Amino acid sequence: MAAKNDFLIDAVRASYLANITKQNAQQKIDLALSGGCDSMVLMHALNQLKDELNLSIKAHYIHHGLSANADDWLTFCRAACEKLNITFDSKSVDTQSLPRLGVEGAARKLRYEALAKVSDGVIVTAHHENDQAETLLLQLIRGAGLKGLAAMPEYDKEKNLWRPLLRVQRATIEAFAATHEISFIEDESNADTRFDRNFLRNDILPRLYERFPHAANTIARSAQLIANGLDLHQSIAEEDSESYFSEDLARLNLLMMRELSQERVINLIRWWLEKHHHKMPSLKVMKEAYKQIKDMRRDAQINIHISPDASIRAYKNELWLVENTNSSGDFETYWRGEDEITLPDASKLSFTKTNGDGISIDKLGTHTIRIQNRRGGERFKPIHDQPTRTLKHLLQQSPLPPWEREVLPMLFIEDQLIAVPHFGIHYAFQAQDQEESYKISWLR
Repeated sequence: MAAKNDFLIDAVRASYLANITKQNAQQKIDLALSGGCDSMVLMHALNQLKDELNLSIKAHYIHHGLSANADDWLTFCRAACEKLNITFDSKSVDTQSLPRLGVEGAARKLRYEALAKVSDGVIVTAHHENDQAETLLLQLIRGAGLKGLAAMPEYDKEKNLWRPLLRVQRATIEAFAATHEISFIEDESNADTRFDRNFLRNDILPRLYERFPHAANTIARSAQLIANGLDLHQSIAEEDSESYFSEDLARLNLLMMRELSQERVINLIRWWLEKHHHKMPSLKVMKEAYKQIKDMRRDAQINIHISPDASIRAYKNELWLVENTNSSGDFETYWRGEDEITLPDASKLSFTKTNGDGISIDKLGTHTIRIQNRRGGERFKPIHDQPTRTLKHLLQQSPLPPWEREVLPMLFIEDQLIAVPHFGIHYAFQAQDQEESYKISWLR
């Protein structure tokens, strides 16, 4: 059935054409369906457009277990989908598994994770313009930076997440539901003003909208302008990265970077952290990091705890981004032919069959390899015509930074050190040209 001429339908169509690039002839849509007014209206709108846009729609109900009515809502959503001949799916999540995030935060995180796991198309949510205004105000109250203030993008390419109603106001959605006689459920928790978003929505924003009727639209517009500014910051960081980073983005040239302003250095480090999926530090932490970097004397070694899970360290005029790991103490394990072994510090050793690179399979024979941490006093001979040296002496001559030297895993056969990943193989076990071998990689 062709879509009716309707502002909301037009908005969804326009958003689709502007944001979604079809991967196949038919676009798969994975709709987050709660049974509330917003998601029910969006489901009906997408259903009206499915023939025109060639959509394959699947609705997903995420059962948070937070309401005594949740089972009834699941039943309601299933019945609504059956009526429209839309495929339905449900999944339960446990918000108590993430107590530190609070109920709202845990529900949101688990909902998106659940949708990402089951989706093989575009994830679609029914966030609208008023939601966007609420999000921006909440982020302002929390003192968020540009990324937080940009609020929700209409289309998130990284997550393949589409919000087609983001330019549509709640009143328009409610009017559509009334006109098209769309049934929906009311979540009683939406009235609970103990939750920050509900407090804003129910107690604060109605007064704001009464005084400033277009506030939702103008606040959402500001979020878009901030998002544009964020894109510019990202572009600047990407340009800077080509000049100041190593190819693998692991190291940052300290001497060259000192030419940049504080704002640009902070922007570049934030971009670096995001690329490596680390938590964002506060502006105070970033400014202190910049001061230490700027004032650091030549060849000094510093350790800046930039976030809960990462530090920035300096070595040989380069900055390194290092994951914070807890020392696991002494450990000992054995390799029995696995492709990969997980060590107590959560790092991994991988063993890849190849030719002429790594440990010779023939020379290894039937020996058992013991893997343990560095304990001091180890001796090693990676080059045939050079004497055996202490590992400490050899590592001091290597380009490996000091913090990696201390935690390198060691591979032994009985009491003989035969390999140190990322450093070398004992000469007697080295594979020759085209000889079958195991290449050993240490993954952190």
